[in-house]
Amino acid sequence: MNNNYIIRRANSARDAEKLQILFTKVFHPDDVGTLAAIMFNHLPGMENKYWFIVEDKTTGIIISAFALIPWVWELEGLRLKVAEMGIVGTLEEYRGQGLVGVLNEEFDKTLAEENFDSAVIQGIPGFYDQFGYSYSVPLENHINLPLHVISQGEKKEAYTFRLAGVGDIPFLMKEDESYRAYYSLSSFRDEAHWKYMLTEGLKTEYGSAYWIMEDKEKLGKYYCRIPEEGFGTGLIISEISENIGVEALKSLFSFCKEKAIAQDKPYIRLNLHNHSTAGRMAISMGAKEGTPYAWQIKIPDIIRFLRTITPILEKRIQTSSFKDFSGKFRVDFFKTGVDMIWRNGALKNIKPGEGECQMTFSINPDHFPALSLGHRRWQELRYIKPNIFPNSGSSALFIETLFPSKPSWIYEQY
Repeated sequence: MNNNYIIRRANSARDAEKLQILFTKVFHPDDVGTLAAIMFNHLPGMENKYWFIVEDKTTGIIISAFALIPWVWELEGLRLKVAEMGIVGTLEEYRGQGLVGVLNEEFDKTLAEENFDSAVIQGIPGFYDQFGYSYSVPLENHINLPLHVISQGEKKEAYTFRLAGVGDIPFLMKEDESYRAYYSLSSFRDEAHWKYMLTEGLKTEYGSAYWIMEDKEKLGKYYCRIPEEGFGTGLIISEISENIGVEALKSLFSFCKEKAIAQDKPYIRLNLHNHSTAGRMAISMGAKEGTPYAWQIKIPDIIRFLRTITPILEKRIQTSSFKDFSGKFRVDFFKTGVDMIWRNGALKNIKPGEGECQMTFSINPDHFPALSLGHRRWQELRYIKPNIFPNSGSSALFIETLFPSKPSWIYEQY
């Protein structure tokens, strides 16, 4: 790398200003610079050390940078420490020099040092494969609901609608509990994150309006999230109470139809799981099932990850025909392997694979996140990579028991 460049972390408020300048230039006309500045100063969990920077020694200008955005995801009640590589940008005249690759090495060191369970990216297609990421959890769906299938004003008069404020945070956190119970993998947002989204997060063009709807007798209360910006030309709804009833959902769709017409939006886009309550309702009304993009994910340390989720793995085994299983099961990554030592249905040890093993399952490491997080069954992955296979029928049933396919959806935290 050029000796005139310095690799460092952010260390002062002045860096927030310099990062804002960088990202404003890189992402123009989108105002990502303001988003970065507000996240630098206000996003819960952000620290100066989580901004990875390449600086030109001569000019002092930041020429390339990205953020490690800390998340908490929840897998069947167990919380995972997740790092998002976000807001990745390099000035045009400095591209093609491998600067993001150099910063990624520092990022990977931080993943190891701070014991992150996984790293994730929402980024552009193809680029991040070189850093070990693979598409593993659904993201950005397009369930496009035509306006003409929604009756104007239907049931809407039975509900009042208002914007949410910080006083609604206890209710919104309760709604999050219902959302997380519905999905195998979900995002966990604490009070601080909700406060950020309802205050500082609204100061960027990437903020969202949170609407509370209540019936006149105060017996039903739900919410929805309508982002200011997003993909496509429709009015986007990116969150709806998972426990919403049919009549309330009709009223909500009617409310959103009015907003779409007022903003000259040709349809409503539900950025939700196809099997969500609202998604299923929209599809039954004539919307087509969406084909979502996906989070790009890598697991920095597979042995540590498996140890983290051991309670989930044991529960799956102990409620199956393998409940009394004792023995060794190996996940073979071809160049390396991981042995799981079981005794009477309890996972006693996880260690690097060695010696012979009667029960094995072979898979490429870059497809393991999609399998272990429930996004794809091994049979689906085998269509892509025929070398993904169990060595016996028992191994096939065991891997299906450990890693079943389950619905997952991640709500944003900013």
